[in-house]
Amino acid sequence: MTIEVYNYPLSPCGEKVRFALAEKELAFVDHHVDLGSKDNLKPGFLRLNPKGLVPVLLDDGVAVADSTVILEYIEDRWPDRPLRPADPLGRARMRRWTKHVDEVLHPAWPGIAWPILVRPKWLAKPATEVEAMLAALLDPRRRERQKRMFDQGLAAQDARESIAVFIATCEEMEIQLAGTPWLAGEDFSLADVALLPYLVAVEIFDLARLYQRFTNVARWYAAACARSCFKGHPRTMLPAKRLQEIEASLVRSARQGSVNLAPNT
Repeated sequence: MTIEVYNYPLSPCGEKVRFALAEKELAFVDHHVDLGSKDNLKPGFLRLNPKGLVPVLLDDGVAVADSTVILEYIEDRWPDRPLRPADPLGRARMRRWTKHVDEVLHPAWPGIAWPILVRPKWLAKPATEVEAMLAALLDPRRRERQKRMFDQGLAAQDARESIAVFIATCEEMEIQLAGTPWLAGEDFSLADVALLPYLVAVEIFDLARLYQRFTNVARWYAAACARSCFKGHPRTMLPAKRLQEIEASLVRSARQGSVNLAPNT
């Protein structure tokens, strides 16, 4: 059995797949797809996923795309160390959270991540190359959004709206976690796996105060990060080189005059 994951380190969709595999103690081969260089739009990757989106999981050469579908596939394919609640209510809660990630949180996420991780690299490229990369985007809405964020950075309205969505998500989590230790109930599940990568990224972006004011969320995050599969913290699963790149991007973003998009309270 060979499991492979095509992923961009710190992409929440890819990270949740890697986190699920780690939680189940399944070894896998990790392939780095550089979204900043549009490797996801090259023919080799498009053969795996014609939509050009990471992640893609290969199970003995058979491709499965769409991160939430992949999570369910992992649970069905390798049911040991279950990540789906046994009871119907727990499963309903779990799917409510994975649906929220797919329909609300993740669509807003580029407004936070793109200006920090991608824009600094693009600003160093010739204008003709930037125009070509924008033109290569298959989705016109993504194309226009990336153009706005390239032009305006964290000052773009997209960033403000993304922060508002993240905070609203934390507010909902806070309510659920007032009554249960994990998002779907008494046990760690795919709901927690789906949300965790976003908080990991926010912490790495030095924006942890966005969730730290929510007592139950902060407690949940600490407990999730302490799970043995992460060997101290989920960031240990990120390549050291990738963390260095992110640090450099944060420095460049500050030098380029990006606004501080995180409220102080």
